[in-house]
Amino acid sequence: MKRLIFLALVGMVIASIAALGYKIVRGNAEKEAAQQRIQTLPDFRFQTSNGNGFTPSDVPPEKPLVIMHVLPECHFCQGEAKEIAAHAEFFQKAHILLVSAAEMKQIQDFGAYYGLPALPSLTLTRDAERSFAQTFGTASVPTTFVYSAEVGGKRKLLKQFTGETSAEALRKVLAQEASVGKK
Repeated sequence: MKRLIFLALVGMVIASIAALGYKIVRGNAEKEAAQQRIQTLPDFRFQTSNGNGFTPSDVPPEKPLVIMHVLPECHFCQGEAKEIAAHAEFFQKAHILLVSAAEMKQIQDFGAYYGLPALPSLTLTRDAERSFAQTFGTASVPTTFVYSAEVGGKRKLLKQFTGETSAEALRKVLAQEASVGKK
C-alpha cells in the first residue's frame, strides 16, 4: 500500500513538472511570436477622446511614432509624462500616442495635469477593447515603443523601453532615426 501511494505521488510530481515545462515552452513561444510581430508596427485601433478610432493610418507617415502604454495612477507613468511635457521640444518631429486602458475621463485628467494636450503631435487614446497586451506582447506599464517614420508603407521598431523612460533616452533614439532618415 505504501509503495502504491509513493508511486502515485511520484507520478503526480512528474506530471506536474511536465505540465509546467509545457507551459514555460508555450509562454516562450508566445513571447517570441509577439517580439517578431512588433518588429514592424502592428495594426491596432484605439479610441480618441471624441470617441473616434485611432489607427496607424492616422499618424503622419513622415513622422516617427512613440507609443507610450500607461495607467494614470502609475507613479512611473506619471514621471514619464512629466518628462515628456518638460522636454516637448524633443518630440516636435515625432508623433506621440499615449495609450491607456483607463476610463477616458481619467486619461484626459492625466493628460491635462501634465499639460500633454498642449503638445500638438500627441494623441491621448483609450484601449477600449483591451487589445494592447495581445497586439504588442506586453501589459506592463509604462512600456514605450519607438517606431520609425514610414518607409515602403511600414514602420520599423527602433527601440522598446520597459519601465519609466527619460525624455533624453527617447530623444537619442529619435535623433538617430532622423540622421538615418536623411541619408
